[in-house]
Amino acid sequence: MTEQKMGTHYVREICQTFRDVAEKVDFAKVKEQMVSIAADLEPLAKKLYFKTQKGTEDMEELAKEAESLGDKIATCKTEADAQDVFRPFHEKLGKIIKHVKTMKVRMT
Repeated sequence: MTEQKMGTHYVREICQTFRDVAEKVDFAKVKEQMVSIAADLEPLAKKLYFKTQKGTEDMEELAKEAESLGDKIATCKTEADAQDVFRPFHEKLGKIIKHVKTMKVRMT
């Protein structure tokens, strides 16, 4: 029987990918952003999956995109280029984090 991944697994994979890539990045600001977003996102993994109805699909898509992030950043010559590569992830995950932190759960 194969194990099906849930949204929480993908969130943790993304966080680990960011930490792994951050170790190899030569640009301080990008490294700081990657570690920061991973630190903010990981504690919210369970809430994120619970509060977003399609958490698994969203996180699966982001995890696939994050896999190629290290290679893309490695080809960057300047910190500005590296930030341009990381900015879409930072914006998407920033919105998700804000949504999860501010969302209220209604009991019906």
